[in-house]
Amino acid sequence: MEEVNDDDIDKIFLQMRKELQKIKPETGAQDYGPKERSGFHALGFGINIPDGFEKAGREKTAAIFFSKNRPDIVLLNPAEHAGITFQAAKSGNFSLDLEAERKQIRRILSQADAKNVFYDQGNISGDIPVVWFDYKSFAVDERVYNMMFLFPAGGKLMIGTFYCIFKDYDRWRPKILNMLRTIRTEEAVHERI
Repeated sequence: MEEVNDDDIDKIFLQMRKELQKIKPETGAQDYGPKERSGFHALGFGINIPDGFEKAGREKTAAIFFSKNRPDIVLLNPAEHAGITFQAAKSGNFSLDLEAERKQIRRILSQADAKNVFYDQGNISGDIPVVWFDYKSFAVDERVYNMMFLFPAGGKLMIGTFYCIFKDYDRWRPKILNMLRTIRTEEAVHERI
């Protein structure tokens, strides 16, 4: 497998697509209601993830993300060809100005691939502030819908992403926005007790 540099966005999406195509769709109805995930306490937050997403192992994560800078957590929904990632930015390497961080990341993504098409952005108020934006990126013969979101947790900036094949974005977008409303930090949970 070829190593990918940080600026090789297309290669990353092509590799993700290749891996997702290997997964056979499940038959029968599935419940995609929220599911509490407690495995993120090490990163300082909790969140309700839609059903069907399971944590990917090291080998699967390495097959999708060839870069050495892999996300801390990768969740895959094989039946729906979708994924969610979480990664803590290096502590001390961000400001608490989430708007400025979002602007910076959008600029980097735009420079990495001028074909990326940016759509909407928003803020979610809850236990903690969350900012998000969505965009379309391109693989060889497939368009990919992406939603990136940022929030502070455990003294770090958390960067999350959701991705799926573009034709499914209208079904997933509301579910992911609802998921973002459930983000809470360990500090917020302890304050309620």
